[in-house]
Amino acid sequence: MNFLQTLTLPFKSYKFLLYQLTQKEIKARYKQSFVGYAWIIVNPLAQLLVYTFVFSMVFRTVSVDVPYPLFVFSVLIPWTFFQTSIQASTNSLVSNSSLLKKVAFPREVIPYATVLSKVVDLIFSYVVFFIFLVIYGVPFHLSSLFFVLIFLIQFILTISISLISAAANLFYRDVQYLVGLILMLWMYLTPVVYPLAMVPEKYISLYKLNPMVGLVEGYRAIFFGYDLPIQDLGWSLGSSCILFLLAYAFFKKVEPIFADIV
Repeated sequence: MNFLQTLTLPFKSYKFLLYQLTQKEIKARYKQSFVGYAWIIVNPLAQLLVYTFVFSMVFRTVSVDVPYPLFVFSVLIPWTFFQTSIQASTNSLVSNSSLLKKVAFPREVIPYATVLSKVVDLIFSYVVFFIFLVIYGVPFHLSSLFFVLIFLIQFILTISISLISAAANLFYRDVQYLVGLILMLWMYLTPVVYPLAMVPEKYISLYKLNPMVGLVEGYRAIFFGYDLPIQDLGWSLGSSCILFLLAYAFFKKVEPIFADIV
């Protein structure tokens, strides 16, 4: 089975189950919630307000050529997708223990469904972002059409980490807490709330080993008309694909004993 077949197997062979699990995740997330689906917008907007206040009003250390709220919001949305997808996926196998014991199907469908359910949040958040672009008078750039390609790279990276963390959390339940800590540190090692130019030149090569750097810079480039960081995106794609193959191999190796340890 080649890379594309491995990546797309749940979408082709188990699309009905994938759809049902994704729908279940979306409904369960906001069930008995006071504001319901409004949390999709409230969460990133609250973070945006905090970062804008701290970095552009209190410390005033960040200087960018677009309105700072847009600068952050453009990549805070995909970062939130990345973070929440991995955190939810980490506990996804444990949460669906009854399925693991009773139904025969490829278990990777469960993390896939969890990640897909977060795509809904991302779409609604970007609707708000585009409204912000209109309010601030930022023109639409044709490069925005590259969004799908950049998101596809991010999806591969997100699925890869989700497969590893979901399987590992079955063996050691404190993995979910470790994942939360790593993601918090990871965000500050990624130019989400500050520009890449603030990273000292002597550390930039090491810094760019982080595959999220190319993705974050790619999102900003397409929305604000900057030059696409082709080399950085190439590294993000290559490292994400390699990580996916390793993650999938690990997941399938331990999959036969899931039902015994859940």
